[in-house]
Amino acid sequence: MSETIQADGLIKQARQLVEDYVRAEVVDIEEPVTGVTALAVVKGNDVVPLSPHVFDEWRDQPRERKGQARLLSIDSLIAHVNRFKDDGSAIFADNSREAPSITAVIDYHPEGRSDHVSPRFGRHRSVFDFPLSDEWKAWKEKDGEPMSMVDFAAFLENRIIDVLYIIPGEDSLPEDVQRLIDTLGGGDMVASPNKLMELSRGLQINENAVVQEAVNLASGEGVVRFQSEHTDAHGAPVKVPSLFLIGIPVFANDALYRIAARLRYRKNGGRLSFWFELWRTDRTFDHAFNMAVERVRAETELPVFMGKPEA
Repeated sequence: MSETIQADGLIKQARQLVEDYVRAEVVDIEEPVTGVTALAVVKGNDVVPLSPHVFDEWRDQPRERKGQARLLSIDSLIAHVNRFKDDGSAIFADNSREAPSITAVIDYHPEGRSDHVSPRFGRHRSVFDFPLSDEWKAWKEKDGEPMSMVDFAAFLENRIIDVLYIIPGEDSLPEDVQRLIDTLGGGDMVASPNKLMELSRGLQINENAVVQEAVNLASGEGVVRFQSEHTDAHGAPVKVPSLFLIGIPVFANDALYRIAARLRYRKNGGRLSFWFELWRTDRTFDHAFNMAVERVRAETELPVFMGKPEA
């Protein structure tokens, strides 16, 4: 009996020693450089810091402002930034042709060397993704793409509302566009919407005809003659203007830009392919983007950096 009691006592002592060794204990630990303290759970040889988010449900307010607001207009971006900005806030502008955007980092690092100022997390942000206009996307999608006569005619008819009617000598055009028109022979070389509709109908009529002749005249226009597949008679000539002008916004609900489009065609066997080439759309895009960025800079009074902020 006494041996059994002694054995039970030893078992209890051993169990107590094990429990004392593995019992979890909450302690304060200190970061040696900054002196910041945090709670940690010590269990045996393991030390596991407690995340401060463990206590979020019991807080009366968040520990910090963070999150990313995605705004739908420049006006909203400016208003949101002005609501929360401070002396360290900064703007980043990404002029990507496919996905332009502006990002404001509200809690950005203050200006100066890191040993003189306290860095910040940069987790509170305002973001505006520029919406490219439907008109811009439609014309850019077909820019430089050869099309059959019927496809080219259908595209012109669908987008004819974007084509501008220019009165030579009276309408004021951007300097570089006017220089291009003068180089090609003057305002008479610019096709009106009516002229393009005539071209569209002429191409549709001759959809199944064979191209007999395609020449460029000294006037700057091209003349295309068709031969009917059913008779030996020559088809009526179709005049192809050298260029036309469109008025479209780069970004949705933004100002219109006048852009020159040069008409091109090529004979391939007995058929023609048509396309257009938009002139200097890179400059047009840059101007629209820079105007928007300059407005944000002026109305928020914050520094603007071209690029993306640190992740």
